Amino acid sequence: MDGLTQILRVTGKEYYRHIVAMVFISLLVVTVLSPSFFLIQLPYALIYVMLVSGPLLVGAAWAVQQLLLDKSQSVFLQFFTGVRKYFLASIGYSLFLSFFVIIVAASWWHYVQVGGTFGFALACFQTYFCGMVFLSQIYTIPLLVKFQYSLKDSIFTSVKLLVKNPLYTILSFLQIASIFCLLLLSVVGLFFLFPSLSTLFCNIVTSNVIVTEEQEGWDPLSA
Repeated sequence: MDGLTQILRVTGKEYYRHIVAMVFISLLVVTVLSPSFFLIQLPYALIYVMLVSGPLLVGAAWAVQQLLLDKSQSVFLQFFTGVRKYFLASIGYSLFLSFFVIIVAASWWHYVQVGGTFGFALACFQTYFCGMVFLSQIYTIPLLVKFQYSLKDSIFTSVKLLVKNPLYTILSFLQIASIFCLLLLSVVGLFFLFPSLSTLFCNIVTSNVIVTEEQEGWDPLSA
């Protein structure tokens, strides 16, 4: 299995090679999300983000994958082709992730309203548990889009890969978090770079893990 330093090199090389298209993918994501920042009131903005997050993830993942395959179709068409192709699965994935977001929000709301040591401990545990769920999903979208798994198989296989490669998965997640923090220093850089850069990184990391597991004779779907 290639180390994360090598993965970062490959990610940087591919991003630079397709930099205009990658920036355009990020702009598409930000454009679709922008009403939640400027036009929609807070409760509805959160619902909007939770609903569109899945389609945006699969659209970006499909467009990035087509760029890596050197497909000549426009990035705009590729993005929305991915959204259309995986629309139902992506909505299901949005609801899946939203469920855990609601759990965390409800736990902390309960603690703020009621207080107490038990409420605080429960909120911390729920936050930790849901954080591990999100960590376990780092491979899901590439498995769905690139490897053509079903949504259910993608989710469960991603969890299996976390269990089988915990340190590698955690370090990969921390790399994404580190990139986010660095780009956060420049709001423009965060909007223009992070959506497509993180998508490309997850694509390459997932390919690296899957190829390594297949070489070792491990079948994720039957494990």
